[in-house]
Amino acid sequence: MDQCAVDELYEAFAVLAGSDPDHCSYPKGYMKRQAVFACNTCVQSGMDPAGVCLACANTCHDGHDICELYTKRNFRCDCGNEKFPGFTCKLHADKEGQNVKNSYNHNYFGRFCSCDRPYPDEDDQVNEEMIQCIVCEDWFHEKHLQAPAVDCEALMEMICARCMTRAPFLWTYADHFAVSPVNKEGLCKEQTDAGVMSDEKGKCFHTSVHDVSSVSLCSQPEEVTSGAAGRMSSPDPVTHLQLSKATQCVLNELKAKDAARARAGSVFWPYFWRAKLCTCTDCKRMYVKTGVPFLLDESDTLLAHEEKAKAETLTSEDLLLSCISSLNHVQQLEIIHQYNELKHELREFLQQSADQRQDITPEAFREFLEELQTRKRRRLN
Repeated sequence: MDQCAVDELYEAFAVLAGSDPDHCSYPKGYMKRQAVFACNTCVQSGMDPAGVCLACANTCHDGHDICELYTKRNFRCDCGNEKFPGFTCKLHADKEGQNVKNSYNHNYFGRFCSCDRPYPDEDDQVNEEMIQCIVCEDWFHEKHLQAPAVDCEALMEMICARCMTRAPFLWTYADHFAVSPVNKEGLCKEQTDAGVMSDEKGKCFHTSVHDVSSVSLCSQPEEVTSGAAGRMSSPDPVTHLQLSKATQCVLNELKAKDAARARAGSVFWPYFWRAKLCTCTDCKRMYVKTGVPFLLDESDTLLAHEEKAKAETLTSEDLLLSCISSLNHVQQLEIIHQYNELKHELREFLQQSADQRQDITPEAFREFLEELQTRKRRRLN
């Protein structure tokens, strides 16, 4: 398996890690973020769009034409409600007719981007990777972003041109914090003379000295250190920036600075940018009015979702030890031995399949488990 395939596999694990593969997510209500799927077999063109959770995609819609939509925010599973005529959810049948707070777009019918095409597209010989807008959560081809994509190792967020128009105040923040081909080197170089900002997970982003002065919004120089979620902090308990945000509108201060850029096309942002949004009462009302209050929630980012899922997921060894802690030493050793033996057998099975370049089908895996059980019976006898 090449490195690209390995990276894609790790990404898939990270996205799905926060979703329960066995239980419908409906009882949890509108989840802050979860993996969502559309069933093209049950919901076809001309019908109301609908989405289902990971567990329902695996169980209720097994064998159907499923379209993976990555993750969606504030979504509640639709499986078996009135959008699925004559179909009942096998995991949680008691559901309301509709989830009125769910938001839908053409992704739920397998179409993406401003070109409204499927992905992968049989008519497109290139099938380039797509980039998701963090506001509308639609996916876009790079060639349809109306702006050159920034090739940068630092993880970034993108807001499409349509959503920038929908929330025009974002252009002011883009003037100061957005990444562009002009200033991308400040974010991508490992070492520069620039200041360093770090996001809430400790990943470092570099920004130009000009941008650091814009971020701090301080009239007097201070000793600056990197803070959580990309905030610039000083040794004092309350920084000048915090005082500024608490007493006056940061957006108005930014408007007064001369940092205008072309206001067209999609915009790329470094992950720390959300921490720079003004939190005054007027701005909070504006976020709600323009439909983007989630921008103030730093845990809303896909990066935060993936990191949270990783942190909450116990390793198999941790889980094993937590389950056998009440047993005596001999019993613990016996179970650990059986666990290691099972792990060894599974590793050999996977290695053999990889060496023979064979895909592992559900049937092949069932045969492996049956053979394993047969050998165990022989040993016991």
